[in-house]
Amino acid sequence: MDSGEFLGRLKREVIGHPALVHPFLERFGEGDVSEEGVRTFAIQYYRHVRVSRLYLAALISNCGRDEGLQLALAEVLFDEYGHLNPDETHPALYRRFLRALDVSKEEWEAPSTLPEVELYISRHRDLTRHPDVRLGLGALGPASEWPVPPIYVKLSEGLKKATGLPGEALEIFTSHVTMDVTHARIMMDAIAPYAEDEGGQRKVREGTMASLDARSVMLDGFYRAVYGEPAPLAAVRAAHPS
Repeated sequence: MDSGEFLGRLKREVIGHPALVHPFLERFGEGDVSEEGVRTFAIQYYRHVRVSRLYLAALISNCGRDEGLQLALAEVLFDEYGHLNPDETHPALYRRFLRALDVSKEEWEAPSTLPEVELYISRHRDLTRHPDVRLGLGALGPASEWPVPPIYVKLSEGLKKATGLPGEALEIFTSHVTMDVTHARIMMDAIAPYAEDEGGQRKVREGTMASLDARSVMLDGFYRAVYGEPAPLAAVRAAHPS
């Protein structure tokens, strides 16, 4: 199949991945979470948000001489850095959310990072530094840009119900719902030349699924930390790892 047909099929596979209907997202999205649970999630998710831009930077450095791909990734990274406004970078927007919850810097820095979050971070560092750039493209393209809008809708709706925070405090979540539609278009155009044959398609899909599977594990960790019990699907994944 050509790259357009492949990406269309891959999108359907991504949208149907269990990570997008994870029990944590379903329960949290209903607002079924305590004040302490919200704080636990907020602190732990920041561990991911504060380093996620570095995956893109690593992938740019791994592009070789493909300036077109570098430019596409840099355009996305420019948004992540708030168009170079230090108060509008994505970590800065997230800290605004933390402060709205009355979480201090000392509080968000103190707890150790959940092992499931550490795994997610480690997996993406590996994927974006791998000599085969197609793995990183799958992880940061299809596995990141397509799922984030529906996932962030659930997170933002759950936070509104549980906390009553104003919209501006949740900008880090609501902005991604529209921004990542544009990012998805940029990324898919950039990935297409790398998915024109069976080998390329296989590698892009491999990176995509590795990222989504790691996201499922990260969500397992949030469920355990927030609700004090294993996620309903976590034991199944532990027994049958992909």
